[in-house]
Amino acid sequence: MSGDGSRSAGSRGSGGGAPGPAAAPVIAVRMEALLTWVAERVAKFPRDHRFTIGDRLLHACLDVTENLIETSYRRDKRADLAAASRGLVRARVLMRLAHALRCVSEA
Repeated sequence: MSGDGSRSAGSRGSGGGAPGPAAAPVIAVRMEALLTWVAERVAKFPRDHRFTIGDRLLHACLDVTENLIETSYRRDKRADLAAASRGLVRARVLMRLAHALRCVSEA
């Protein structure tokens, strides 16, 4: 019975080493999916806004994704998580602007 407890604790990733490439955090994987969605929408932005708001939105999402991936390899995660949080705020502002300019719909 005690062997089961140690096995389940180790399988949760509570070890001291940094995760490998296959062990990407769930939040990073979900951010990649959001990044794909944003890239598809930006490609459909009107030309007037695609290279200004669209590029900035895409870069903000890329920055967040990079910060989340970097976080998974560092022991002290605060700086990268703070940068990711700031990037998400930037992306939200840009998405609201894109919506106000009718570059994206609510659907």
